[in-house]
Amino acid sequence: MGVRHQLRLGENRRVNVIPIPGLEHLPFAEVWFHEIDEVRWREASAAARALGKTGLEAWTTDRTPEVVAFLQARGYDEVRRYVISELDVAAAPDPGAPAIPLVTFAERPDLAPQLYALAQIAYADQPGRSESQIGEDWHEWGLGRHRPDAYFIALDGDRLLAYGYLEEHEGAWTNGFMAVAREARGRGIAGAIKRAQIAWAKAQGIAALRTANELRLVTMLDLNRRLGYRRLYDEIILRGPAAA
Repeated sequence: MGVRHQLRLGENRRVNVIPIPGLEHLPFAEVWFHEIDEVRWREASAAARALGKTGLEAWTTDRTPEVVAFLQARGYDEVRRYVISELDVAAAPDPGAPAIPLVTFAERPDLAPQLYALAQIAYADQPGRSESQIGEDWHEWGLGRHRPDAYFIALDGDRLLAYGYLEEHEGAWTNGFMAVAREARGRGIAGAIKRAQIAWAKAQGIAALRTANELRLVTMLDLNRRLGYRRLYDEIILRGPAAA
């Protein structure tokens, strides 16, 4: 998942331009375009310049290819793409017990410093996000706002290997950010956490889980397919200059 990657669960038609979370130091401002024309683009560009930015990081989906074409004609290039998938939790097969023992943050709140340290590495390790900078506010948006009993952690003794949490917004649930220590990747730890998340969602009677994964994370996309997630659409992120 992306810096928050908070899924865009509701479509907001107005132009809302903000510094890019985790990448506030870059010369781009973030904006969503579900539809676009010269007026909207120039409005977003003016808002970006008011923030001291010279370019836009524009989000859209493959459901609106006309937005992509409009921006590409004005010098924008695709920099990331997220596959949005959904799991029908009730219909999904029992994921079975995780192959790796896990604890939750509810059980081990003392792990907060290690979680923060891993977050600072893992966010920047995402495709297209190498310049990410995670500050102390992560303790609120990356930890405090999530249910501690749905915040799963893998350990080797007292050494943190990975974490992944579920997050809820207005009754809809998503797989939040998954972080695995560099030396622990490729060992099935992400799969163990995802299976624990599905089992937890089943026990809670949650209807569906959505997840967002960058297109280059082939192993995670394959895991999603094996667990029963169905691809819905792609989110496309482009960067280019603000209108003069």
